[in-house]
Amino acid sequence: MPRRSVIDIIRVIEELEEISGSATRVPGMRKKVMVDVDRLAAVTEQLSKTIPADILEAKEILKQKESILNHTQLEARRIRDEAAEEADQMMSAAREEHVSKVDETEVLRAASAKADELNQGAMQEAQQIVQEAQRKAYRLLDEAERVAKERRDGADRYARETLFDLEERMAGVLGQVRRGIDSLGIEVEAQVPAA
Repeated sequence: MPRRSVIDIIRVIEELEEISGSATRVPGMRKKVMVDVDRLAAVTEQLSKTIPADILEAKEILKQKESILNHTQLEARRIRDEAAEEADQMMSAAREEHVSKVDETEVLRAASAKADELNQGAMQEAQQIVQEAQRKAYRLLDEAERVAKERRDGADRYARETLFDLEERMAGVLGQVRRGIDSLGIEVEAQVPAA
């Protein structure tokens, strides 16, 4: 995580602590205080702007996952269609050659054998192209999922660390507020005359 993001987040946490410390106590309600809503909204917006680019990028990668998968499937289909078209063209060429030499028995046999060979070769090549396209699609998908998982894990770790830090700071602020309230309660009891 970039040092600047950490510094920005710490600055926002300090401003939240300042808002908490400068809040006005609500009379008659021990745990309630009033805060400046506009200032709190500004701090919240500032906090959302300090989210590291890695987290936002991981979110974008997850969005793009489906697009990558669709693209690879379309690419595999296009390659398979091209291979099938090439096989058809080879078959047509072999048939034309076969028809032109129909009167010559040996040539006919040779053309038939060649057509079969071409057909077999084209089918094998088409199958290899389709298999390679599928392997490439799976590799791309695995890579996208791996990157997304790494980004998600990093974002989770960062969020967990930030929230633990915020919890510690808020606990400290709440402790200060509790001690202040408790000391005010003792002073009020000391001022009330005994009946």
